[in-house]
Amino acid sequence: GDKGKGKDKGKGKGDKGKGKGEKGGKSSDEMTVFVRGLPFSCTEEALRKDFSECGEIDRLNFPYNDEGSPKGFAFVQYQEMSGCEAALKFDETEYGGRTINVRMAGDKPDGDRGKGEGKDDKGKGKGKKGKGKGYYD
Repeated sequence: GDKGKGKDKGKGKGDKGKGKGEKGGKSSDEMTVFVRGLPFSCTEEALRKDFSECGEIDRLNFPYNDEGSPKGFAFVQYQEMSGCEAALKFDETEYGGRTINVRMAGDKPDGDRGKGEGKDDKGKGKGKKGKGKGYYD
């Protein structure tokens, strides 16, 4: 019965999460991008500085492993969707000598589950955004 409770309590939260609340409470995947392939030399400050050029950052999650080295990925939550859209343009671009991937955090299942299906989707969905390399060259 937690779902009912949450709805009554945080009305603001309800609108923002559009029913995604069950997944992770407050964090709204709708405004969060997932960045992977980051060089290990990359620091949280550098990432914040570079990605804040896309828009106002609400929250940055930059995980470290037990040795205190960055895991090479991060979640960046923007205050506005336009920040996510700008950040997505960095998908498949070089950052600190490595090619990074940027996608919406809510999209995670697509490539990791049944790879056969995933590939089809990817071609269809990303084509629109002009992900092809020719777009950048």
